[in-house]
Amino acid sequence: MSSLERMPTGIPGLDEMIGGGLPVPSLTLVAGDAGAGKTTFCTQFLCKGADLGEPGLYFLTFGGPLDSLFKFVSTYDFVKRKYLGKEICYIELEDKVERAGRAEDVLDAIQEEIEKFGAKRIVIENLSDLKQVFKGNYRRFLLKLSHLVKAQKAVALVTGDALPRAPYPAEIAHVADGIILLQNEEINLVRRRSIEILKMCGTSHHLGKYAVDISVKGLTVYPGL
Repeated sequence: MSSLERMPTGIPGLDEMIGGGLPVPSLTLVAGDAGAGKTTFCTQFLCKGADLGEPGLYFLTFGGPLDSLFKFVSTYDFVKRKYLGKEICYIELEDKVERAGRAEDVLDAIQEEIEKFGAKRIVIENLSDLKQVFKGNYRRFLLKLSHLVKAQKAVALVTGDALPRAPYPAEIAHVADGIILLQNEEINLVRRRSIEILKMCGTSHHLGKYAVDISVKGLTVYPGL
């Protein structure tokens, strides 16, 4: 386990829970409720890469206007505006998905962007939304996406919302090397955020739920709480 190359997440408290960082290469599912911190988690991950000189891509499957997203992420202390469009590039997949019609065409588009940008860190937001588009080809698409990430020797985070009676999208979980669950639960009339490492291949990781705080500094994990 100690021989695996690790990529630090940039999230205080998390790396010590997972052996120093995410395995390289790997694909990790970040799942959870609305407001649990998935977008913040992924943005912190990319900004840490920018600090280390590792280019990052943020793919939005069906996102809103990019200027609204920039305004949102720029409120965090760890976001340096000089990174946006240079060390970190945001790419909308919606038009590519609608024009392509085939899962293979979308994979080719993703691979082209990764190779052109030289990305070492990749985020694909709301990947589970593509299930309705690709239907019967969705699972094959996920498998090929995982192989693509490994071939590029990159680390990818993909996000998915928690579903009724299911804490994460099962199809993505089957191909993911890691599963990180973020929750924003109501306990005794108070909302409490938590993180749980459900799976991390090749890693001896902490079990159970741990406290999470979100501030202008981003996510902070408290492994002892």
